[in-house]
Amino acid sequence: MIRINNENWVVVTPWHNEDQQQAFLDAWSGRNHLMMLRDSEKCGCAVMKNRCIAKAVEDGADGVVVLDDDCFPDVNGPQSFEELIVLHVETLKPQPVEMSIEVTYPPSRGTPYHCRNIEMPVAASMGFWTEVGDYDAVAQLVHGPTYPMRFDTRPVFGRYFPLCGMNLAFRPKQWMPWCGFINVPRFDDIWMGWLFQKKAYAENHCFNLAGPLVRHSRQSNVWANLRDEAVHLEANDTLWRDIAMHPSLDYSELRRLLPV
Repeated sequence: MIRINNENWVVVTPWHNEDQQQAFLDAWSGRNHLMMLRDSEKCGCAVMKNRCIAKAVEDGADGVVVLDDDCFPDVNGPQSFEELIVLHVETLKPQPVEMSIEVTYPPSRGTPYHCRNIEMPVAASMGFWTEVGDYDAVAQLVHGPTYPMRFDTRPVFGRYFPLCGMNLAFRPKQWMPWCGFINVPRFDDIWMGWLFQKKAYAENHCFNLAGPLVRHSRQSNVWANLRDEAVHLEANDTLWRDIAMHPSLDYSELRRLLPV
């Protein structure tokens, strides 16, 4: 762990393949800031990430950076786990979010001249990825896995976006159970994200998408991904709306909106 601003932070990564684990460890430096747990029982990504987070908290962590083992240092990003943590913690600082907008040009009467932003605390820092974008199976088959992605790194408040758990930092003790991954293949972080965003927005927190870049190499098989995604693709299209519009802020009640 590393101590930053009186908080203990650690990178948590589940793994199951020894060759992949070794490649991951060889690529990054600073293993003393990393905690890895092996998925020896083939429990799956969500279960293992939740176990990693729970173990980190049990060991005294205040914050975690969840990093997949197929994510490597990017030439324009951090090269060590320590750098990765430091950059995520920096991204978790309060951010200005534009909340007052112009609706006429030039601005009409009553439009604020200078005060357009509200500074908000950040619920989570998400970093994007180079090389292989986080495509669903259909997009990967159409465009190819390395088709370039463009990223919008502005803070998000009040709108719902597909949160990715490959390179994500947050304070679990503050946000549990909302930041717990959902045990559904290919939607584990997406559906967690819909729930997390519901709670964070109610608490006047935003999400910062300007976290550090990593290079994503992707382990998964596109045809297996397609089979997994097809089961819930239709439900996913409207699930965010059902969560956003639901009058309750009770986690258990919102969790029942998920189709599993």
